Amino acid sequence: MNLYKLPRSTKLFSRKKHMQKHKLPKRKQITIRDIINNYRLYRADLRKYKAQKKYQKAIQKKQLQEERKNKTNNPFYQLLFSKEHSRKIVMDAEGNILYRPNNLNSFLHILNSTLSFLVAYILIYMLYQFAVMFTASFQEIYGTLYYYKLDFNAHSSNWTRLNIIAVTLSGPLISLIVGLYSYNYLFFKARNYYSLRLFFYWTGLLGIAYFFAAFISGVITNKGFGFVPLWLFWNDFTKFFFALISLVSLILIGYYSASRLQATSNNSFRIQKENRALFFLHQTLLPYILGSSIIFLIKIPNNQAYETLVLVFGILLSGSVLFNLKAPDYPFFKTNKRALLNFPLLLFAFVILYSWRTFLADGLYVVIKFLIEITPL
Repeated sequence: MNLYKLPRSTKLFSRKKHMQKHKLPKRKQITIRDIINNYRLYRADLRKYKAQKKYQKAIQKKQLQEERKNKTNNPFYQLLFSKEHSRKIVMDAEGNILYRPNNLNSFLHILNSTLSFLVAYILIYMLYQFAVMFTASFQEIYGTLYYYKLDFNAHSSNWTRLNIIAVTLSGPLISLIVGLYSYNYLFFKARNYYSLRLFFYWTGLLGIAYFFAAFISGVITNKGFGFVPLWLFWNDFTKFFFALISLVSLILIGYYSASRLQATSNNSFRIQKENRALFFLHQTLLPYILGSSIIFLIKIPNNQAYETLVLVFGILLSGSVLFNLKAPDYPFFKTNKRALLNFPLLLFAFVILYSWRTFLADGLYVVIKFLIEITPL
């Protein structure tokens, strides 16, 4: 077998020539000038990096502010950044004005709702007191009705443990029945009248408040509805337990009333999700505070702790609605009408408040008798 042989002149590898060809350069010696230049480059890069970080942080902050403005589940940001604050006129495709946001419209919304609150309060208050007097009359116990309380003869021999419970329970019970009837039935009957729906809304909430909030107030003051647990000899734990249930009930009822409250709007723009917190503030929370303050001022100097605490705890019904901004609405209730002062309601509220304060100032002694007489011919 003949093997292939390389010629002698061919060399496979020459280490010496390779080292000469790929000879590494000598290492340069570092001077102080190099260190200074390197430090200057480092400082320049650091300033550039910080500037970029600051710019990115500013962009993120701006994006976060925009997200907060458009956030539909936070009532506090909506109250500050609601689109209704922009005061831009809302028009449809044909150029018709749907809504004109301004301070006057906001004032009218608050005023109309406050007037409805005041009339509803007088209605529930009088029903509460007449129910108590009507129940007491079966035991021949008669009371004097004032604009701030109902006064009975506490030393009458007709009082028993059973009729004390029945009399003091009748007022809150009839208030609850009327409130639920107004809230769940009459509210939907007034389908084409948003102002009437607002009145039934307030009647329903105040009727519910005069049951649950009245229980909490009665437990604290041992007045009114508080006589029921007092004469049932409940211990402190039982009173606290049912007072806690009443407190939670007020919060939950107010929270889930958000959908129904939207049906009291005169304009669909006001109940859009980005404006809903401001709508709730104008439609229920501020009117409740203003209406309660007016009632408090009218009753001076005879404000009773029991009645005052009913209004104080009742604010949970209006306050908790702010935290349900994603509540579904009632599309068939949406309208696009101008904000107008409800002048007949203003006049009626003034007359009824004046009459209530004036004619009940000295007390109204009410005697209700039932006489059935059967004699043979």
